[in-house]
Amino acid sequence: MVRYSMLLLTALFAPTLLAQQTPPENYAQHLVDETLATHPDIAIMAMHVTPPKQTDNVIIASNIGRIGKKADSDDMGVVNTGKPAMALNAAGDHYEVELPLKDVTNDTVGAVSIVYPYKAGDDKAALAKRAEAVADQLHRKISNAANLTQPYQFDPTIPTHTNAQQLVDKTMAAHPKLLILMLHIVPPGKTTNVVVGSSIGRIGKAADADDMRAINTGIPNLEVNGLRFEVETRLLDVKGRTLGAVGIVFPYKPGDDKAALKREGFAIRDELRAKISSLAKLMQPVPPVPVVDPHPTATLIGRSTGWKPGYSGDFDHFGVDVKGNRLWLAAEDHGTLELFNLRTGQHERTLTGVETPHAIIYLPKANRLIVTDSGKGMTKVFNATTYKVVGHIKLEPGADSAEYDPSTGHLYIVTGGKDVGMKDCFLNEVNPLTGHVYHKLRFDSDHTEAVKAEQHGNRLFVNIADHNEVDVVDKKTFKVIARWPLSGAQTNLSMALDEADHRLFVGTRNPSKLFVLNTDTGATVAMLDAPATSDGLFYDSARKRVYVPGGDGYLGVFQQVTPNLYAARPRIPSAIGAKSGIVVPQLNRLFLAASPGEHGKGGEVLQFALGQ
Repeated sequence: MVRYSMLLLTALFAPTLLAQQTPPENYAQHLVDETLATHPDIAIMAMHVTPPKQTDNVIIASNIGRIGKKADSDDMGVVNTGKPAMALNAAGDHYEVELPLKDVTNDTVGAVSIVYPYKAGDDKAALAKRAEAVADQLHRKISNAANLTQPYQFDPTIPTHTNAQQLVDKTMAAHPKLLILMLHIVPPGKTTNVVVGSSIGRIGKAADADDMRAINTGIPNLEVNGLRFEVETRLLDVKGRTLGAVGIVFPYKPGDDKAALKREGFAIRDELRAKISSLAKLMQPVPPVPVVDPHPTATLIGRSTGWKPGYSGDFDHFGVDVKGNRLWLAAEDHGTLELFNLRTGQHERTLTGVETPHAIIYLPKANRLIVTDSGKGMTKVFNATTYKVVGHIKLEPGADSAEYDPSTGHLYIVTGGKDVGMKDCFLNEVNPLTGHVYHKLRFDSDHTEAVKAEQHGNRLFVNIADHNEVDVVDKKTFKVIARWPLSGAQTNLSMALDEADHRLFVGTRNPSKLFVLNTDTGATVAMLDAPATSDGLFYDSARKRVYVPGGDGYLGVFQQVTPNLYAARPRIPSAIGAKSGIVVPQLNRLFLAASPGEHGKGGEVLQFALGQ
């Protein structure tokens, strides 16, 4: 079972195991993601399977990471006996149902753990029934254990949401007896015959010799494979034109009437034919049916549609003045600051006086706006009313990431690095109003990124992106006191801190991962897949949630279950290029900046309401 005690032990004592990852988007992970998207009431889901040519039953897909974690005795009890197991966690707020994971012929291929949020008085039997319904849906989508470890898309250029897939789904629903249904064609613009619609994944898998023989000769393949009988024949359109092949699999036992099964297969073939007007129509996209989440983690409520930047390049970070109702955005490649109305999202004006702006820090008591600037004019201090430059913070070139420390009133700025032709980077502790430099720390690194400061401790955490490590700096001595390596990913850019639970969140680019580190030990306690090309990472202490905006057009949301256990929620569509942002807890809002890009055709600010 995905029990909390075992997961905590795994996280604390086997960090190397956490780095073991299956290839991205294997079929099992697709099924987990798909199930979570269509069942928003599920908090956690994990599949335990013994992969081909291996002896250990392990987690092969989940929304909590832990890929490669060995099954415990309770997991194996479910697998070996076929009996479900139910348990309420120690905190009494989650109820787990673990069930045998079966394939289309009802052979057990592993176990599936499904965890629901729970409060005193909830109907446990009803939760178990919901989990059983999910497991029943899954078994019709699994051919065998090996199927789960294969890629969901053999060819990522073959689309998955098409009329072909919708036709398969509807046909499977109309024929409960069917075990498997697959459509093979040569998609428009392609030269290879591949799977384009399937009840068991494998989208883009090239047709084999049997598939092509059925297409080329018109003679159907009739084959008994254990408890399965397959009819493979030509796939035709309504005009009788050959498009490819269709594989139709029925349950079978010795003595069954093969001729009758063949007739059933041909009847389904003809049913499909009547619904296919052409090959082009078969491959037309069909948007997935949206599922309404009664308790969404974030809801898009506005976007700056009335404002178009009219320039190309990237946005960087936001700054905020809640009382003054102002939201600033650094247009780093355009050399401006964009000012928005915080509550309406309306663009109010474009501010000049910067060259290559990055981080924006507003100091309300002094009415000053600090903007780190990697241009020749260096970091600027603005009067936050008149927007006139009233000071400079003169450091090495390349001022970029910054962290204001309210506990000391000091500002930490990262300078140097490869972007300005320097082999080293520096962390500078400065007075944000006078520019006085208290301390300077050199890193043997040409790519140093985010900084986070403890408010009830004396440490700074610094992303050393080219070394794939987090350096810990003592505020008093301004020396590195620890180096925490990151295993399993590279280029750690973004960072957030949960000081109360002693957890540091780190985002990487290659590949895109969310790391959770124990700040007492530096150990990695969790690692999960995250949206691609992210420049931001935010911790929401009120909701115990982590947000990761991705330039791939999705917002990642990760819910803390315990300080060592985080569950990925279904990703929320945002916009291409929306890779930086800010959480404004006073308004229960999250803002994302979608960069204009190379051609300057995009560029907007998106506003999300944060759910409880």
